[in-house]
Amino acid sequence: MKKALKGHPIKIIIASLCIMLFIGLTIWDYCAPLSIRDSNKKEISRIEVANPDSFTFAVFGDNKGNHSFFEPLLHDIAQDKEIAFAIDDGDLVGDGKRRQYRHFLNQVQKNLKIPLLTAIGNHDLNNGSTRNYLEIFGPTYYTFQIGQNYFFVLDATSELGFDKAERQWLEDQLNRAQDAKARFIFMHVPPFDPRGGFHLPEKDAKNLSGLFRRYNVTHFFASHIHGYFSGIWEGVPYTITGGAGARLQGSDPQHFFHHYVKVHVHGGKVDMTVKRINADNVIVRLSDLVEDNAIGIGLLLCAGISALSLWFSVPKGGNLPQ
Repeated sequence: MKKALKGHPIKIIIASLCIMLFIGLTIWDYCAPLSIRDSNKKEISRIEVANPDSFTFAVFGDNKGNHSFFEPLLHDIAQDKEIAFAIDDGDLVGDGKRRQYRHFLNQVQKNLKIPLLTAIGNHDLNNGSTRNYLEIFGPTYYTFQIGQNYFFVLDATSELGFDKAERQWLEDQLNRAQDAKARFIFMHVPPFDPRGGFHLPEKDAKNLSGLFRRYNVTHFFASHIHGYFSGIWEGVPYTITGGAGARLQGSDPQHFFHHYVKVHVHGGKVDMTVKRINADNVIVRLSDLVEDNAIGIGLLLCAGISALSLWFSVPKGGNLPQ
């Protein structure tokens, strides 16, 4: 065997270098820091509306790194010059890994020029940790204001309960916004399931519904359920928009389709339009898979070719050259 290895030093070196380079790039992809920090704060500062009493934004959720529908969705939003900014209501990626966030940011930068704000979803945690999300986007709950319209973006990632400190923060912020014309809430996990039952413990869900009513929440948006639902819950208008790319969770065409919601605010009132997105799922996913992993695939092919070349250089019959 030693003689065989000595007889093919260049092939061994090439294969070894390819494997080491592949491992190094993989580690870099998972661990290297991203250039973007505190993105939501920066995106808020970029929001521009000609009339703070009349403007339009888009909201969607549960894209989870999808190519086939998410990128056409972003492109569709970008083509609509009425939309001033967009809000992604959580599950931006599959499981919160740094490389997935890098891919998400690349998708957005490639397809969208207007500001994009985010809410954190349960899939945006990496093994239960918010570290990567915090590093890139900043605090997991925050508020901003456009004229007399207030926006509250929440951290609702668990079906086990709603954080008490965050709930107190929300009440304080809602109390300060009582002179506003409109108050919008964005949260990933909805308090209830429009198909029946609750996503939060019933006590927490009832508590939030009471809070929303008491402080006259204009509309709350959630995702988590991969589909579209809209109506009135406990006296509060709601929309669940979880159709930005993840696998749909039902077959009813009235509720389960890929989409985003276009929201026009005027004088404190809201008009909404649901925008369906269609895409060629299989073909786009295959091409994007190759594109996104081109380096790794190339390195693996290089290592494989070198290994096969060495293997076939050994005479048949299993005897190594003397």
